[in-house]
Amino acid sequence: MNDDSDVSIGARIMQIHDALTAGEQRLASVILELDGNFSGFTASELAARANVSNPTAARFFRRLGYENYQQARTHARDQASLGSPLVALQRRHRIGDVDYDLGRYAEHEILNLRRTMAEISGEKLHAAVQMLREARKIRIVAFRNSVLIALYLRAQLSLLHDNVQVLPQLGMAMGEDVATMGAEDLLVVVGMRRRPPVLTQLMRAALERNAKVLQLTHIGAPASPNPSVLTLRCVVDGAGIFDSYSTALCVANCLVSLLEQSMGPGVAERLANIEALRKDIDGIG
Repeated sequence: MNDDSDVSIGARIMQIHDALTAGEQRLASVILELDGNFSGFTASELAARANVSNPTAARFFRRLGYENYQQARTHARDQASLGSPLVALQRRHRIGDVDYDLGRYAEHEILNLRRTMAEISGEKLHAAVQMLREARKIRIVAFRNSVLIALYLRAQLSLLHDNVQVLPQLGMAMGEDVATMGAEDLLVVVGMRRRPPVLTQLMRAALERNAKVLQLTHIGAPASPNPSVLTLRCVVDGAGIFDSYSTALCVANCLVSLLEQSMGPGVAERLANIEALRKDIDGIG
């Protein structure tokens, strides 16, 4: 395998997607729909799902930089374990006493932010803000640790937009919300490492209804070939064994701040009304 073991198979696919044959693109679609979690399948099983021959499958994995399918499957298994505190603990060897130095963590976050800045261009930020501003309704979906980012986004976007909700809503099935989405709507998918397959299913359902998708995810996740999907990727490696989401929160803050700046003077009146109600109803001065 080439010396790029930190690059996920999904990211490798997107790097050469346009150059793939029709059969290879079908196989690529199968792997992307599985979110790269294909290690439980044999090469023949994947080929059958994509309706391609075994030689086509073998050629496909070689084009991605693997010597054979077994090497690709091992790499996929290793990639799937990224973000696991247990795996991170097993890979690191503590030497000596615990170092109570906040500076080491702060410096690591600064490095993460710099790497994320290099990944997310001004053009991507502009496109993301335009999607948020033009959406009739915004639905934010997240699971596990990503929920904290989704809740922050919802809290801030609700100050600027009339129709923002986090899925799943209490006591409701997600399909009920996604079923009513249309071309004027936006699904914001927050999915950091170890994301559940249901996120891919929700994205596909939204796109089938002509909704747009804004994806906030980790650096190893692939972008989508669908022009209706915009992917913003963040570096979430922690200085310890746990992933850190400060970069994702920074990007979220950047998006809502840029959205506010793009909306004009009407924002002041809206915020003044909200603040007055907070004082009268919630007792927040």
